[in-house]
Amino acid sequence: MGGVLPTARALAEYYEIFVSMAILVTAAVAMRVMTLIHHRPLSDYRRNPYPVAYQWLAWGIGGLWILDGFLQAQPLMVTRFVGGVVAPLIIGQPLPLAFLIELGSRLWTIHPVLGNAFATWLQITIGLLILLGGTGRWRRIGLWLSIGWGLVVWVFGEALGSIFVNGSWVAQGSPGSVLFYVLAAVLLLLSPTLWQSHVVSRMIRWGFVGLWTLSALLQAWPGSGWWTANSLSVYELSMAQMAQPSVIAAPLYWWSSAIHAHPLFWNGLLVVTFLFLAALWLFRPRLPLTWWVTATVVFLTWWLGQDFGVLGGMGTDPNSGIVALLGLLVYWQFCPEVIGRWVLSVRYWRRHLT
Repeated sequence: MGGVLPTARALAEYYEIFVSMAILVTAAVAMRVMTLIHHRPLSDYRRNPYPVAYQWLAWGIGGLWILDGFLQAQPLMVTRFVGGVVAPLIIGQPLPLAFLIELGSRLWTIHPVLGNAFATWLQITIGLLILLGGTGRWRRIGLWLSIGWGLVVWVFGEALGSIFVNGSWVAQGSPGSVLFYVLAAVLLLLSPTLWQSHVVSRMIRWGFVGLWTLSALLQAWPGSGWWTANSLSVYELSMAQMAQPSVIAAPLYWWSSAIHAHPLFWNGLLVVTFLFLAALWLFRPRLPLTWWVTATVVFLTWWLGQDFGVLGGMGTDPNSGIVALLGLLVYWQFCPEVIGRWVLSVRYWRRHLT
C-alpha cells in the first residue's frame, strides 16, 4: 500500500485521539451490555416482533459500519485521504457537486488527524448501536445516524457514486456502497408489521430491478468508453497491479487481457447479462435461477470489478458487492424456496422453466 505516512508528531497525536475515543466507546458499550444483562428480561428476547430477515440485515449493516471504521483508522488516511480518495472524485463532476466536495475537503484538511479519528469512531459507534441496540431506541438512533452520516459520505466521499461522470460503472460500485447502507437503514426503521408482510421483500425485489437496469444503461452508454479496448481493460489492469495476493490478482490480469482483445464482445455480454437479470427480477423473482445467477454475477463483479473493495489500494469500505449479497440473503429469508429443494428436484426445474 503506497503513500506518505504521517509525521511522527501527527501520528502520535492521531493515536492519542484514537485511544481516547476508543476508551469512550468501549465504556459506552460495556454500560450497554450490562444494562441488557441486568435489566432486560429473557421474555423480551423471545417476544422479538421482527422476522429473522430483519436481524440478518441489522447484523450485516452493523458489521459493515464497524469494518468501515477500522478501514478508516489506517494511518495513511490522515495524509492521503483527501489526495488519494476524495480529490480524484472531483474530476468531471457537475460544478455544484464539485464545489461541495472541494468544500468538504478544505474542512477536512483543517485538522485531518481529528477528522479521521472522528470518522473512524463515528462509524464504529453506528455499527455498535445497530448491533447492540436491540429493537428499541438505541438501534433506531444508530439507524438515523447511519442515514445522516451515510448521506454525508455519499456526497463528500463518493460523489453520489460518480453517476454523473462518464465511465461510471455499477461493477465499480456505482451508485455508491454507502447509499445501500442508507437504504438498508430505511428498511430497518420500518415497523414490525411491514416486516412481517411482503412489503420489504417487494422493495428488495424492485431494488434489484432498478440496480440491474441502471447497470445495463451505464454499461451501454456510448460516452462511458466501455466499448473501446482501453477504457475497461486499463481500469482492470490498474487494479490487478495493486499489492494483493496473486490468487486474487491473476483473474484480474486475465479479465483485462480478454477485454482488451475483444471489447465489443465482453461489453455487449455485460449489457445483455444485466438486462437479463433485470428481466428475471421483474418477472420471475422467486425463480431459483434468478437468485443463483444474481449471486454469481454479484460475486464476480465484486471481485473483478471492485477488487473486493479493500484488497487493492487504500480502501475505505468493501464496496457495494457485499451489500448486494447481503440483500440476497435477506430476500432468501423471505422466500426460502429460491435456494431450497430445487437442488434435488428435477421436477421443480421443469415446473418453473416451462
